[in-house]
Formats: sequence, structure tokens, C-alpha cells
Amino acid sequence: MADFVVTGTGRCGTALCMIVLKQMGVPASHEAFFTLDRRSFDDRDRAAYDAHPVNDVALMAAPFLKQLGGKPVLHLVRHPVDVVNSFLHMGLSPAVPHEITDFINHFVTLEGRSAAELWADYWVKWNRMCAEHATFTVRIEALSRGEVIDAFISPVVGAPGFVQHWQAAGRYKNRGHEVTGNLVPPEVAARLLRAGEEFGYGA
Repeated sequence: MADFVVTGTGRCGTALCMIVLKQMGVPASHEAFFTLDRRSFDDRDRAAYDAHPVNDVALMAAPFLKQLGGKPVLHLVRHPVDVVNSFLHMGLSPAVPHEITDFINHFVTLEGRSAAELWADYWVKWNRMCAEHATFTVRIEALSRGEVIDAFISPVVGAPGFVQHWQAAGRYKNRGHEVTGNLVPPEVAARLLRAGEEFGYGA
């Protein structure tokens, strides 16, 4: 039975989160229940997720958190410049049809002239959507202070030590835009940093 759901924007760390949960012995899947072709979520879907054998970790869960009604939700947030930069490195733009952007555009109306501006608007609107119904919202860069994560995971699934496993994975220590090369224009990055204050990122 699915005890909880983990969500966030694309490129925020959900795939790594699933790997860490499985290493801990917590049943988890990545975008197995909440898939890119999902456009609605009704009572039958809620019953199906309750009976799902593993906990899904998926950006696609975000639009349906309200319908999950009381199911614990962990909302992961990653630095806005890193998220936007990662999408740009993938060559994706919300203005161009793609299975990921088609899903996003179905649920939020994005504003901006360039791909960077559109992804910046996505980061703000998607995280606000998640935070509205999240049990916990946590920045992945702050996982060295792990009380929030373990406070969420341990009571739900009885498996302490999430943070230690995450840190051992170590993937985000040196994977920011400073290493991969920053494609985010300075004026967009500045706006992102201001918007990021809402989730604990300094300007």
C-alpha cells in the first residue's frame, strides 16, 4: 500500500530520492503511478493509489495533491537556477511540444518570451502548487540538516536514516550550474533568486 507521495518540479531530485528510498528498503517507484499521460484524478484513482504496492516519487503527482486528501506529501525544492539550467541543457522549452512540456502546460499557464523565462515561471508556479498541499517542503541543498526529512519518512514508513543515505549518494554536492555551465541569462537568474526567497534561497 502506498503510504505517501514525493513530488516537486522536474529536475529537482525525485529520481535520486526514489533510489535512496529503495536503498533504505522503502518501497518506491519513479513516475510509475503518476505518469505523463495522466490528466485527471478521481475517487477511483485515489483508491488505486491507496492500493498501489509502492510509494510513487513523481513531478506528475503535483496537480493531484488535493485529491490525495490527507496522504502525506513530501515536496522537494531545488535551487531555481539549477532547475532552469538543467532544463535548458536538455534543450527543452515549454513553448515546444514534448511529453514533459505538454503535461506541464496542461496544468499551469506559463508567461515569458524565452525558454529561460518560461522555465523560471514554471519553477515558481509548480513549487507553489506543491507547497499548498505538502506535509513538508524541504530544499535538497539543506539535507545536511535532516530533521525534517527523517521526521517525515520515519513515522510514515518506520525507516530512519534517509538523510544519511542521501548524503552518501552525494550527487548534488557538485552538480550545480557552476559545474555544468550556466545557460540562464543573468537577468532571469536575478529574478529567480528573488523568487527563490519564498522557499529559503537568498537573493
